[in-house]
Amino acid sequence: MTREAMKKICIYVGIALICFNTAYAGDNLKISAPPSIWVHKQGEILTGPVIDLLEEIFSEFKVTVTPKILPWARAIAHMKSGELDMIPVIFYTDERARFMVFTISYIEVPTAIFVPAGKRFPYTKLDDLKGRRGLMMRGDSISPEFEAFQTKLDISKVAYYEQAFKMLANNRADYAVAAQYGFLIEAKKLGYEDKIEMLPVSIASRSLHFAFSKKSPFLKYLPKVNKKLKQLQADGTMRKMANKAIRMAADK
Repeated sequence: MTREAMKKICIYVGIALICFNTAYAGDNLKISAPPSIWVHKQGEILTGPVIDLLEEIFSEFKVTVTPKILPWARAIAHMKSGELDMIPVIFYTDERARFMVFTISYIEVPTAIFVPAGKRFPYTKLDDLKGRRGLMMRGDSISPEFEAFQTKLDISKVAYYEQAFKMLANNRADYAVAAQYGFLIEAKKLGYEDKIEMLPVSIASRSLHFAFSKKSPFLKYLPKVNKKLKQLQADGTMRKMANKAIRMAADK
């Protein structure tokens, strides 16, 4: 074999290796999600039922899920830039839809009104919250109707569940609006379970989605992911996943 032929072979092999490595690197789906009942932080690792679900779905496509622990604001910024491929635990908003594409809903999360124990008040509509001091979690999204009505309410935003519990327990607020599962679980863990009550009528029900960055190369999997989610809903897997998530979070 001539020296020229050997050089050509080396060049072709080098190009093939570069292509292989590029393709392999592209098979890592970069995700992030805030710790919740669906996603847990263990040291520097994200685990939990939704991470397991995502890994199961993308294993069929030979794609590796790579969770990253990021502050929520940075995760949103990385979704805009395309540095992050997906947030798997997120509520839909029109603002987010400018730079994210959402899958179908995979679970419904009721949003409830919590009050200090023994201090229930009648609630059937948003007007019933007027004149009362309310709380909600910072960065939370309730519903378009609530957001439109929010300017008519005396409502403060808090960063941590414990702040909300303390303010309710000390009568510094009349109610808190929060995701039902998460609020009840945190109340139990922090010892406030007997100091709050939940009103019987939910304020809204929100749908959890996976959201792809519009700049992610993995957006091409959206139809297949939606198809798989429908299958898992139909066979009861999603409901089992939700029940498991709630049990695990309550036992921590």
